[in-house]
Amino acid sequence: MGANHHSQESLRSHLIGTSSILARWQCSDAICSAGLCNSIYGTESFLKVSAALDNREYMKKLIGFEAENLAYLFGAHKKESLWKNLKISTDFSIHNRFTDRRYVISRNELASLITITLANWLEQRPRARIKDQYVRLTEFKSSEEFLPPVAYQEFLCTYNLN
Repeated sequence: MGANHHSQESLRSHLIGTSSILARWQCSDAICSAGLCNSIYGTESFLKVSAALDNREYMKKLIGFEAENLAYLFGAHKKESLWKNLKISTDFSIHNRFTDRRYVISRNELASLITITLANWLEQRPRARIKDQYVRLTEFKSSEEFLPPVAYQEFLCTYNLN
C-alpha cells in the first residue's frame, strides 16, 4: 500500500487514521479492522486494488469474517446506492459495482458502512479542497440513527452545525 497517495497523504496513513477514528468512537474490532482495510478491493472512486476478489477467503482468515465482509461491501457499493437507504426503513441494499446487481444488506451492515464512510471522510477532510469540505452534508446529517452518538457529534462539530 505504501507509496500510493490518498488526499495528498499515503494510503497507509489514511487507512490507519480512519481506523483510529473508529477506535476513538469505540467501534467494534471488526469495524475498526474494516476501516483499516476499507479500500483493499478498491472503491468506486479509488480504483487501486490491493487484493483481488479471489483472495477474499484469505482476507477473512487474516482480519475475520465480519471485518472482511464490511471491507468488501465498502469497496463494492456504488455511493449513491448507499445513501438511497436513508429514505427507507427496511429492505436495505447497495448496488454492487463488482456484480452490477442489487445486494441486500442488514441494518447493522448499513450502519457500519455509514460509520466507516464518515470516519474515512473525516480523516481526509482536512486535506480536501475548501470547496469540497462540506461534501455529503445532507447525507451525514440524515444518518444520525445509524451512527454512534459520538460519531454524529464529531460530524456536527466538524461541519460547524452544533
